[in-house]
Amino acid sequence: MHNHFAFLSEWGNNALDFSKRPGSAILPTTHFIVCAIVIGKADVPCVLPVLEAVSKRHFNGGQIDSEMISSDHIKRKQILEDLEELPFQIFSVIVDKRQLIGEGLRYKGSFFKFLHGLADRELFRIFPDLEMFTGQIQDETFMKGFVSYVQQNHIANLFNESSFGFIAAQDSLMVQTAGFIAGTLARCYDETVITDQRADFIEVLKRKVVTIRFWPDAFEHNLISRPQPGPSFDPLLSELSVNLANDFLHRKSADRAPQAIDQVSTLSYLLFHFRHIDPVRYITSFELMEHIRARKGKNVSLHYFQTKVIAPLRDAGVLIASSSRGYKLPASEQDLYDFVSHSNTIIEPMLSRVKRFRDQVHIASDGKIDVLAADEYKVIRKVIDF
Repeated sequence: MHNHFAFLSEWGNNALDFSKRPGSAILPTTHFIVCAIVIGKADVPCVLPVLEAVSKRHFNGGQIDSEMISSDHIKRKQILEDLEELPFQIFSVIVDKRQLIGEGLRYKGSFFKFLHGLADRELFRIFPDLEMFTGQIQDETFMKGFVSYVQQNHIANLFNESSFGFIAAQDSLMVQTAGFIAGTLARCYDETVITDQRADFIEVLKRKVVTIRFWPDAFEHNLISRPQPGPSFDPLLSELSVNLANDFLHRKSADRAPQAIDQVSTLSYLLFHFRHIDPVRYITSFELMEHIRARKGKNVSLHYFQTKVIAPLRDAGVLIASSSRGYKLPASEQDLYDFVSHSNTIIEPMLSRVKRFRDQVHIASDGKIDVLAADEYKVIRKVIDF
């Protein structure tokens, strides 16, 4: 059964000849963007009236169209703010076409096949069961091949259902909204339309982003200005945090276990905020749990979040700092000390209680019972006896 709808759109062209100058028939975009608006089935009825109001307010009742707004950045931000509270999430794949140096990718057919696999893998690892919709498909587009790719690689069965539907873009406010956000992301990353207001756009969209997958996935994709080295930002430590996070995401990309999906989703959220919002900011447990709830459609407990999401990420080698303010990828030595200090406030009292418990039983039993005698407790015994 489909629990989520995904409404897909695209931005950019497949031109790969960057020697063309302004005035050419087709000026190549530097990036190609695939964007999906993902929404729970039950939320659709409350979203459509708001989109209709956005259409009337900003487009005279016509299509929600990024190109119509063009460089009117004030109006674009107003539209994004009107969309901010709606219960959908944003998935996107952003490819820097200039980095496609392999000869096999210099042809549009190979280029789209590469994109099909990338978008499919990233989208379905977060949302295994989707009913997808896109606008009317024309020849020579990414979507035409993507539909065939999904149908061939996601055969409906008892455990995994996926299907595609087609809606004329002018009849689908959802598809139009996906296109508007794709166009907005283009103004954040594509060199042909990039704007100085891009940080403002991302600031509005940040809570709605479930993941943005960049290719190639380089640390330099940061949207924010990279902080100067200092007490709050260590470039080498920051790069290590990002690389370890990306390594986990790559290794777990095909894992369909619900807990693994929650781990991938949470880490993607932490990584996006680190690289594009604020590498110094901690994110509260509530915000991260709400991110999981929005994707799953149900609440998760704090115990589940701590033991089944954060703990396994750390066990897998991902660096996650924590304090009373929440969680983040570490960017400085202080972040590391925050984690150790926060852990110490938990570990030290627990060890003290275990020691008192052990001593009381040991004395009362005339030394006959040592609750830490078992080999499985040797680490605790070593620490307490030190």
